[in-house]
Amino acid sequence: MNQVYMLITTEFGKKRTVSNKLLKFKEIKNVHELYGQYDIIITIKGKNLREIEEFIQKNIRTIKEIQRTETLVVSDVPTG
Repeated sequence: MNQVYMLITTEFGKKRTVSNKLLKFKEIKNVHELYGQYDIIITIKGKNLREIEEFIQKNIRTIKEIQRTETLVVSDVPTG
């Protein structure tokens, strides 16, 4: 299972609209609205990075109120 965080900047006044759209996807595990440079941070999980990339292209990139995104691929540090 792979995971990415995505930082999202929305059109002015559209943060809640975008959050509500994102909450409808089972691949998105968390949606948090922010104050500051970014408006929203989400966690996306998938079987592999290719599946996540396809999900992003088909579902997130098509939300017109999103102006900009930054995707952070999780690379966990092993413990023990």
